[in-house]
Amino acid sequence: MKNFFLPIIATLIIACSNEQPVTFSDNHITEINNYLEALEGFSGAVLIAKSDSVLYKKAFGYAHIGHQVKNNTNTKFSYASVGKSFTAVAIFQLIEAGKLSLDDPIGKFFPDYPNEEAREAITIRLLLSHRSGLPNYFRSEKYINTSKEQFRTLESIAPLYENEPLEFRPNEQFAYRNTNYIMLGRIIEAVTQMPYANYIEDHIFSIAKMKNTGNFDADHPTPNAAEHYTLSDVYPNKLQKTLFMSGVKGSPAGGGRSTIDDLFNFATSFKHNQLLSATYTDLMKKEPESGSYGYGMQFSGGKGSGVYGHSGGHFGVGAEWRVFGKQDYTVVLLTNKDLGEGFLDARFFIEKTISGATPKLESYFFTKDVINAYLKDGITTAEKLIAASEIDLSELDINAKGYEMINRGFYKKAIDLFELEVYAFPDSYDAYDSLAEAYMMNGDTKKAIEYYEKSLELNPENNNAKEKLKTLSVS
Repeated sequence: MKNFFLPIIATLIIACSNEQPVTFSDNHITEINNYLEALEGFSGAVLIAKSDSVLYKKAFGYAHIGHQVKNNTNTKFSYASVGKSFTAVAIFQLIEAGKLSLDDPIGKFFPDYPNEEAREAITIRLLLSHRSGLPNYFRSEKYINTSKEQFRTLESIAPLYENEPLEFRPNEQFAYRNTNYIMLGRIIEAVTQMPYANYIEDHIFSIAKMKNTGNFDADHPTPNAAEHYTLSDVYPNKLQKTLFMSGVKGSPAGGGRSTIDDLFNFATSFKHNQLLSATYTDLMKKEPESGSYGYGMQFSGGKGSGVYGHSGGHFGVGAEWRVFGKQDYTVVLLTNKDLGEGFLDARFFIEKTISGATPKLESYFFTKDVINAYLKDGITTAEKLIAASEIDLSELDINAKGYEMINRGFYKKAIDLFELEVYAFPDSYDAYDSLAEAYMMNGDTKKAIEYYEKSLELNPENNNAKEKLKTLSVS
């Protein structure tokens, strides 16, 4: 089932030559650079700093494939959900100023909000931590199937969620939803009587010296902006521009554009309490007791690692800023291809190099080894590798690779990868569902029916399998 301003040490930012290896005074940087240089198809820009001094800044790939324009270190990339960082800081600035409270309900600012339960029970705290229960407008049929230029303002998005039922009772569970941050943006506008974009420009971007960051309109020219590319659903194994797949304008939930320098400036300003007092900076940096998402902040390095920041991902977008507190590194990573086209490899390798291996990282790279073993030597070799290893395979990552193969039109390879998923996770209904889809795409209706039925046996609530079986039985 188909399922983120201090002086540069110029002597360390060295243009790489293909003829001789480049070394840096920081061994971590040498190792990371060598990995990125060898990463096939990687497209984006990377900045790494230690103790607020930039050690590494380099661009890879193309900003515009059609015109063969290369990315550079000043290229503006979409930052997807990284924009939630700015919205969260803005909210805490207003809390610090006494204009808001974490426990203010949305009804305080919107007394006529249509849903009474939402009006009274959803607080700023719940919006910040994605525990509100507001419906996911970003995945609604109306949003997906309507021209995105119809949703250029926060008010134009409101009808997509205001009149819809809550997904769950407020504070009942965690569900990452852009809707939460759209609502926070509306609250910022209500309190400040300023457009959201103007507030963050005056109170965040100007303070952090982020001169190349903004919620630009995607359908209007932006100087030195990269195009973003995803695997095409129209032509197998081709790249497709993402203009019609993303929002037409950046918002409080994300989708604006920035550069690696600007995001480094933001991270540095945040870290040194230039955007908030130490009290509220520390509150944002505080790890939640459960889960990995706090108040507009992600904690992706594992419990107690001291790693915080925010990532973002969408079709053709991978973005992240992260501070490795214990090691005193800051990393900014912006890419203009899908997450699986180099972003995740770069992200996890940098994390492993700076802060050490974790079970999650080991699982990711082991799964990559299994996939490569299959592609090189076949499925039997890959199965033996799985059987001989004590490291767990990542079901999420092997499943994603299978769907990449479907998008490329390599249906037999997709079948094999999903067979490996089933081999490693024999009780996973999702693995069988994906395997069935691959067989269906390859024209083998009998096998598709067999595996959809197996998926339904493991999970009788799998509606996707039910719908596909109806269709396949008719055909």
